[in-house]
Amino acid sequence: MDLTLLIHPALAISVVLLVATAYLLKTRRRLYFVAHYVAGILAFALVMTAFPLALYFVADAGGISLFPPALIVHTANFVLAISAIVVQGGLGMGMLLFGRRRGWYSTHRRIAKYVLAIFIAQGTLGLAVLYGIIPYVFGQ
Repeated sequence: MDLTLLIHPALAISVVLLVATAYLLKTRRRLYFVAHYVAGILAFALVMTAFPLALYFVADAGGISLFPPALIVHTANFVLAISAIVVQGGLGMGMLLFGRRRGWYSTHRRIAKYVLAIFIAQGTLGLAVLYGIIPYVFGQ
């Protein structure tokens, strides 16, 4: 294994930071609409880039047997994370296109906490996987 395995964690850290940024941009006293949209769209784009890269790196490195068991939980949590961000983005885009309806807004705001929690959990699981593969990356 080599340093290319660190590309996915770098993208994933960026995703978690962008999700946290998008959350903070709309939960403070002053709301930053455009920056919130940019952070959310970039987070989604990076998620959709990080997952195929992860699949490629795992397959290229010799399969799942070389990785710690946390990888299975990390992958399962990805399904939850991507579902949450798709629902959250759909609600946000729906409000942007069709107007801010009270029900959509309250749901969007309520789900935001869970999206942030899921992505923080995903990052924590990712760190557990990274901790398990660091010896392989640096050859120790």
